Amino acid sequence: MRIIFSGGGTGGHIYPALTLIDTIKKKLPDTEFLYVGTEKGMESDIVPKTGINFTAMKLEGGFERHFTLENFKRAADAILGIKRAGNIIDDFKPDVVVGTGGYVCGSILLAASLKKFPTLIQEQNAVA
Repeated sequence: MRIIFSGGGTGGHIYPALTLIDTIKKKLPDTEFLYVGTEKGMESDIVPKTGINFTAMKLEGGFERHFTLENFKRAADAILGIKRAGNIIDDFKPDVVVGTGGYVCGSILLAASLKKFPTLIQEQNAVA
């Protein structure tokens, strides 16, 4: 089995993914994992230290809540991010893609869904 996990920005997105990966490893030790995060997020430091394969995507974050030129740049980055995510998915050929939160997992999950790969979202908050 091959699984992509994606989430980043905060430990609240990273550590649930790492816990799921550890649990899956115990039950299915031959599973291959790829963690997709951002270049600047905490995940770029934390995940590689665990020995899990990691790849980074360049994403600037969310949109401002009013009209700005910066939003156009971020929209272009988001579109390019979906294309890059599609390339990552094509290269890794996962059986499933799991998102745990953060901007980066939006691109990965959308690209996986458009390519007809199964997707899952992990949400640990008791109240949304």
